[in-house]
Parts: sequence; structure tokens; C-alpha cells
Amino acid sequence: MTNILVFGAGKSSSYLIKYLLECSSKYFWQVTVADSNINAALERIANHSFGTATQIDIHEEANRKRHIANANIVISLLPPALHIIVAQDCLEMNKNLVTASYVSDEIKQLHIEARNKGLLFMNEIGLDPGIDHMSAMKIIHEVERLGGDIYSFKSYCGGLVSPVSDNNPWHYKISWNANNILNAGKSGADFLLSGFEKHIPYQQLFNDVENVSVPKLGKLVAYANRDSLNYKSLYGLEHVKTMLRATFRHADFCIGWHVIVNLGLTQHETIYPTDLMTYYQWFMDATKHIEGNTPQERIAHIAGKQSIATDLIAWLGLFDEEKIQVLTPATSAQILQAVIEEKWKMEASDIDMIVMHHEFVYGRRNLDAKLSSTLIVTGEDKTYTAMAKTVGLPMAIFTKLFLTGKIKNLVGVQIPIMKDVYKPVLKELAELGIDFEESYLE
Repeated sequence: MTNILVFGAGKSSSYLIKYLLECSSKYFWQVTVADSNINAALERIANHSFGTATQIDIHEEANRKRHIANANIVISLLPPALHIIVAQDCLEMNKNLVTASYVSDEIKQLHIEARNKGLLFMNEIGLDPGIDHMSAMKIIHEVERLGGDIYSFKSYCGGLVSPVSDNNPWHYKISWNANNILNAGKSGADFLLSGFEKHIPYQQLFNDVENVSVPKLGKLVAYANRDSLNYKSLYGLEHVKTMLRATFRHADFCIGWHVIVNLGLTQHETIYPTDLMTYYQWFMDATKHIEGNTPQERIAHIAGKQSIATDLIAWLGLFDEEKIQVLTPATSAQILQAVIEEKWKMEASDIDMIVMHHEFVYGRRNLDAKLSSTLIVTGEDKTYTAMAKTVGLPMAIFTKLFLTGKIKNLVGVQIPIMKDVYKPVLKELAELGIDFEESYLE
């Protein structure tokens, strides 16, 4: 029997585990779901005869290694910083690994040893990164096949709330790991625009946004995402003039989050005795470096005339004289994360939405063309979300293809930019309703 070990039963795991369990009787797979919360793991396997739930502390080496040793392939849905622990064990015990996270410098250093052992560590095969790579490479290779040259490539993606569930002033609800939202953009962003390399620091990232018109949806704003320059070589676009990867949000979100970042509320430097403080007291202490005697004055010092920022932050309850509802002690980032997890939580009837949009400008036979490719996916409920669907299904489909021998001769640390991977994965995703619509722009 083939044993699949899944680390993590969190928000993004529902579709992945469901898919693997549905395949298990056909392929005779045993699916083990390991999580620190045994109830979450039990809920995911739903008493399936080929499913096993186990409680695990990822830092308990003996138990972790015992589970990995019994697996044929490991899928990690752990927080990105923990992937390296699992990857090193997989290397030691000759196990293949699949993750949806960006390739870290630590993981990258395992490439030669994994390749020499004939192991595959497939990373960045979720939504963003993941579906973005595969859908972009499909078009890039098609343009190249027709003899075209790509001048400009912009790729946008965002996990948003569906318009039918959009009922808060931030126009946002959490359908994935809140810590990822809190840490978004901290390294700033690097990209290429009309031949010039640009860098936007964290403090300016959410203020320096682009307005984007999305077919069938309307206008969103986008802030630049991480290091876009790295993907010039990965995508084979060394001569491109514009290369941008960016994240979609609504305009009001970026106005409010820009202020929160510049108030210093996403930082971990200072630890507060939260059992002795109200939200107002914490806010005033955490922002004491900002000019002003009231929260409103300090926000205005950053936001200027964008008074909506005050309303947005007030709606989060950060001016309230209520005792802080988190474990003590805590940093500003930890306090803020607890706040947004409560204020932006998805209710039982809420539906989320994934929007991905690519824009290409290319030349062929002395003619320029502008092509867009757009994906919009809505969730079913707060468990089977669009986020879980688009993060989990690419991983699950790839795992099936790999275990059934449909993907061969691929070793080392990889991302899904090769045709042998993206073609079958995109084909099945389309059959499952995750399909792009392409159109030529004026």
C-alpha cells in the first residue's frame, strides 16, 4: 500500500485531503493527516476507511521521523518556515516532498543532494505560487511556438471575499493562514517596469498600488509581490521589459493596511503585558513614535486626507477600552493577528473568491498584441473555500500524477514550470472548474 503523509489540517487542506481520499480506493492509498490539533485532522478524514488522523508536534523529532519513514510521499501544508525541517528528514529518509510554498534559500540548498538521490521536492504548486506559474508558462510557451516575443508580463492574484459576502468596510475576510496576511510585503517588492528595475519598501508598498480592470469583475487594486525579477530567468523571459507579480486587494484595504504598517502595528520588537492593557492603551503605546495626542491625529499624520483609514481602524476595535483578548505577553503583531482573525473571520454562510489575472504584451510578425487570461473561482462555504480549492487541488493532482507514474525523470528542488507538469495539471483543474478565460485587449 502507498502511504501519503499530509502535514497540516488547516484552512487550505480541505480539498487536498478530500481529493486524495477519493482516489485512495482506486489506487489503494493510505492517507495519514498529521496535525497538532487532532480534532482538525479527524474532521478532515471524516471516518474514511483509507484515512488516518494523528496528533503530532512537528518539533518532536522521533515522532516526526517515524511518520515520514512510513510514508512514500510527504505533503507539507505547514507554515513556510517549518518546511525545511520536513525537507531535511525527507532527504535523510529518501522521501519525495510536495509543498505549495515559495522555495526558500534553505530548501534551494538541498537541490543537488536531492537530485543525486533521485528525489523530487516539488514546491510552489498551489495557487500563488502554483497555478500562476503553470497558467503563465502555458501562454509563454504558446507565444514562443508561434514565433512571438513577449515584451511585458504582469500577473495578479488575490484571495478575496465574494461580493455576496462582502459586508465589512475592509472588503476582506480570512480564508487562509492569518499570519501570512500579517507578514505580507515585509520584504518589500522588486520588479521591472518599462525597462527600469523598481524597489518598493514595506512602508510604501500598500500605498504604491496599481488600478487593474478585471473582466467580469471590475476594478481592483494590486500591490507588488516579493521579487518579480527572479522569474525572468525561471520563465525564460530574460529580455522582457516589464515583469510584475502582484497581489489583488480592494482599494480601502490598502488604504487601511498602509496606515497599520506605518503605525508599527505589525512589528514583533516590543512585548506587552496584555492582561493589564486595553486595546486603546496598547495602540497608544505602540504608536507613541507617531506625532499626535489621539489615535485619530496619529492616523491622520500618516494617512493625510484619507480619513477612511480612521474609520477602518476604529472598526477593528483598536481604540476600544476593552481588555486585550490574547495570551500574555504578546507583541503588536500577535495582538493584531488575534484582532483580524476575529474581525475578518468567515461566517458559516460566507463565500470567498479567488481572482487571478495575467496580462501579456507580445509582438509577432511586426504586430503587437495584448492578451489577458483571467481566473475567478468562488468557494462553497467556509470549509470548502476557493482558497482551499485552488491551493490544494494542484498539489493533490500533481501527487496523483507522480504516484501513478505520469510524471517521470524529474528530480531535485523544482517548481511547476515544465510542460510535462503544467499541461496535465491544468487540464484536470479545468475539468474541476478551475479554468481561465483568455481575451485580446484593445
